Amino acid sequence: MKRLAAIFRVGLIALGLFIAMCFVVTFVRNRPLPPAPDHAFIKPSFDRLPAMSACWIEFDHDTAPGQAATAGFTRLHTWELTASGLLIRHPQGSVLIDSGNSTHFQEEVADYPFWSHLHFEILTGGKSAAHRAPDVLRSSGIDPSTVSAVLLSHVHMDHAGGVMDTPDVPVLLSPEELDFAKKNRDTRTIQVVPGHAREIQRRAHLLDFQPKAYETFDESADLFGDGSVVVVKLPGHTPGSVGTFLNLSPTQRIFHVGDAVNVTEAVNRRLPKSLLMATTDNDSRQADLTVAKLAQLHSLDPALLILPAHDRSAWKTAFGSAPGCIR
Repeated sequence: MKRLAAIFRVGLIALGLFIAMCFVVTFVRNRPLPPAPDHAFIKPSFDRLPAMSACWIEFDHDTAPGQAATAGFTRLHTWELTASGLLIRHPQGSVLIDSGNSTHFQEEVADYPFWSHLHFEILTGGKSAAHRAPDVLRSSGIDPSTVSAVLLSHVHMDHAGGVMDTPDVPVLLSPEELDFAKKNRDTRTIQVVPGHAREIQRRAHLLDFQPKAYETFDESADLFGDGSVVVVKLPGHTPGSVGTFLNLSPTQRIFHVGDAVNVTEAVNRRLPKSLLMATTDNDSRQADLTVAKLAQLHSLDPALLILPAHDRSAWKTAFGSAPGCIR
């Protein structure tokens, strides 16, 4: 009887600790993040925008509980997940933002430990690409050979692995992200697959960031020099994560923010990621600062459509109910 009573007490203590942890995760993290410091808003110029188009290139999609997307009590019943790329067709060339995962991902991580495979399965949408980047491009009516560059929001496998299926296409990324890839090219980490890192390094072309303010950002990289595609830094999820402004017209504008947030609700309510998804961030404090900055940007430029990489609902808002092109 004494032993049963001791086991019962231990069980009660464990249950109490679990409830306390749930309270912290649900209620404390449910609070909005502190607002970003006041920042000047530099209105972009749209005087030289060329005729161009953008296409939603979807490699895979799925659903998850809405609660997995943000901290606290989400208002989403279901998180519509997508693994997508954004193809920009500009008179100077076509650029694919993110390339999905590698077709040969299973072989590339075959010697990883069990826990890493579990992480890949739960948090990165599976162990391999559902569809190869070239195949999805062709099914969208786009010749893969016309893609002049792949622009990476960051080097995680579900965004950068597809470079393995697009051989010899230049890879554009920030200097900080290239350094991040180099640091992981010889180690088995869940952040960067060594094979991907080596291939990215071989084909890397650094984005040319200048101290030119753009909206609420102090530096920017104007990809074509005409204000149509402008890249800014969004550190936190990885050290060199970037976001890309796509200006089709003065009134039709998209801001692809990679994995800075999982869903637009996080921007609207200034919420951090859920405890589970926060484990994917390289620097959680910096990631929270970036969320606050995105919320500030949204309040200053509410017409701008913020597009998280994995929020299928946001992609449908931008492109319609199914993948396609807009101009």
